[in-house]
Amino acid sequence: MVDKRKREVDDECRQIQEEWSVKYFFIESADKALCVICHETVAVLNKYNFRHHYQSKHQRKYSQFERNIREEKLAKLKQSINSKRSVFPKASKQNESIRASFKVAYILAKNGKPLTDGEIIKNCLLKNVDELCLEKSNSIKTITLGDNTVARRIGDMSTNLKEQIASNAKNFVHFFFGNG
Repeated sequence: MVDKRKREVDDECRQIQEEWSVKYFFIESADKALCVICHETVAVLNKYNFRHHYQSKHQRKYSQFERNIREEKLAKLKQSINSKRSVFPKASKQNESIRASFKVAYILAKNGKPLTDGEIIKNCLLKNVDELCLEKSNSIKTITLGDNTVARRIGDMSTNLKEQIASNAKNFVHFFFGNG
């Protein structure tokens, strides 16, 4: 009997070949294919996807380059991506901890819990991270969940929500008050 399951693309362990990299200006970045020209990603690592992306977006500008020049261009574009990554790693880590702080503040506000519970949650997270994935403990330590910070986050979310409602209310055609 033949197994008719759909094949999993991830099971194929596809990798970008050097030839595709030079020909279509793609590199592998964070388990995805990244176009070094426009910084778009392609989900499935195969030659067809790279060729289609290149032909539809970059062929006019880059088709005139010969192999040696293409390799130099690719190297320069790779270097520019790597230099950008080295400039901004701290900012992205900081944004992640701020985003996490907002998520905890949202949960506390939604459930009507005391603002001081933020520190308790952080301690619980640290204990669990120490058991499950030790390499993430430094990320958890950077999350600020003190009562003043949680109160400020909730205030920021409240202000943002009010601004969104006011902005959307400008587009209302009719207001309805009362029953039926």
